[in-house]
Amino acid sequence: MAGAKEIKPGVYIRLNNEIMKVVGKEIVNYGTHCHSKTKLLLHGLFSKGNRSITVGNHENVETVDILRKEGQVISKLPNKVQLMDTISYETVDADVDNELLQELNEGDTVTFISFEGNTRVLEKR
Repeated sequence: MAGAKEIKPGVYIRLNNEIMKVVGKEIVNYGTHCHSKTKLLLHGLFSKGNRSITVGNHENVETVDILRKEGQVISKLPNKVQLMDTISYETVDADVDNELLQELNEGDTVTFISFEGNTRVLEKR
């Protein structure tokens, strides 16, 4: 848990049981005698779309630690790829964006994340 004022862009938070990446932050004032609030601009990690929330500066937001891993593409499937983790040698099916899927070939090295049973390819190395 971290205060909304201390959260920086690039941090992952949990909002309504979804993992969201903070892509922007603004301090917002409502009226002359009100306390300022923090507006967080969010991008869904496993879901599509952008969102924004406004919370008080002293409210706590649940932060999540996400580990980035390195893997090798074994095969391409429709809207997914099969990866081998280069450290543990386990194979997993991972979601991937369509633009990135067209760039990937078998044998390419990628960066991926795995959290609560969901795996997603972030970038090609």
